[in-house]
Amino acid sequence: MLSKDTVPQERFKEENKMAEEAIAAHKLSEAAGILVTIVENDPENWRAFNNMGILCWVQKNWNDAYAMFLKSVSLYPDYSDALVNLFDAALKLKKINEVKPVFEKACAVNPELEEIAILHESIREQGEAIYTSKRALSVGIYSPRIEEARKELDAGHLNQAMELFLCANDVEGPSADAFCGLGIISYYQERFEDAFVLFVESIKLNPTETDTYLNLLDAARSCNRIAETRTIFDTYRKEFPELAILDEQFSSV
Repeated sequence: MLSKDTVPQERFKEENKMAEEAIAAHKLSEAAGILVTIVENDPENWRAFNNMGILCWVQKNWNDAYAMFLKSVSLYPDYSDALVNLFDAALKLKKINEVKPVFEKACAVNPELEEIAILHESIREQGEAIYTSKRALSVGIYSPRIEEARKELDAGHLNQAMELFLCANDVEGPSADAFCGLGIISYYQERFEDAFVLFVESIKLNPTETDTYLNLLDAARSCNRIAETRTIFDTYRKEFPELAILDEQFSSV
């Protein structure tokens, strides 16, 4: 375990705090300017690199966020905030095996980090199954194909989006995001039964995504399957308390 004397000295504490407040207020350019100044003056400022990772995460620059969190823990191996962030970024990018040695080192340096020890144990025990864990479902797995499909969908290019969603399912394996995207396309095309089935498949793969339940409810209203939708919601609601946010919507159907 690191003694107090070996914990890295925290420099630019107030500046980092200002950057964190700017990120929270979504003043991202301001935060970026502060953080760049910090690392220019202190290239080993572990807190600033973690904050840079958070800034990248907010901007959905997942690979850059991962690199910044990794840099932070390379400077301060048992910095728990950055380790937790790195874990989520590794889930997002399916790089858990790459960070396993980082968590092994952190636990060796400081065995009293309870949360980090739990994350380390989950990496060791779950293997590839970790990508279907509740935490991974909440974080979401990044797929460039699905991101491109969403852009096409937002632009109204339904056929192009459909091809990309189908390709993602074929190449990368069944995806809740892909099924949901295909369901939205079917709904726009007024194929409501197909949309309903696709949203159900999406929920099976990720029962925590609240927007998919709302999509399912819209499809159900259009194909007279409201009662079935309520049963589906009630089943998952028992296992996932975070779905309570939808109680009001489903209590009225």
